[in-house]
Amino acid sequence: MERLRILINEDLPSDAELLEYEIRRGGFDFVTSRVENREGFLEALEQFRPDLIISDYHLPCFDGMQALTLAREHSPLIPFIIVTGAMNEEIAVECMKAGADDYVLKEHLKRLVPAISVALANSHDRRQKVLAEERLMSSEKKFRTIFENANDAIVLLEDGLFIDCNPM
Repeated sequence: MERLRILINEDLPSDAELLEYEIRRGGFDFVTSRVENREGFLEALEQFRPDLIISDYHLPCFDGMQALTLAREHSPLIPFIIVTGAMNEEIAVECMKAGADDYVLKEHLKRLVPAISVALANSHDRRQKVLAEERLMSSEKKFRTIFENANDAIVLLEDGLFIDCNPM
């Protein structure tokens, strides 16, 4: 099994180490890349290709909401968890509305591992849904091509009413 790739947006190496310690205690096999600015974040999205993003809410140059916006623009299916030292209910709601999968207070890092587990499971479900939708669209496109190009007349009826027919 591949190691989990975690992108950490955090300006303090000691705080990133605390996150890594807690994740390791939770039993995850992982590798991290730590960034603290927009350029590093975008580069890591492309080069490191994370499975999970954890971001501090308050950073001097590039905060968690900016990181969340970029992540949703460039890699919308990657789970994103906000970690912060101070958060009120309004900020938490703002983060969730903006697309964060969860938020964890630094004082309650024991919640980080369960938050990661849920975020990864939800991400897997979202990916499966996207794959199913892509397969359905492909199937519908094939059906439409066959329907439109058939040498025989094809008429679709629903409850005795014509709903579609091909050019023949």
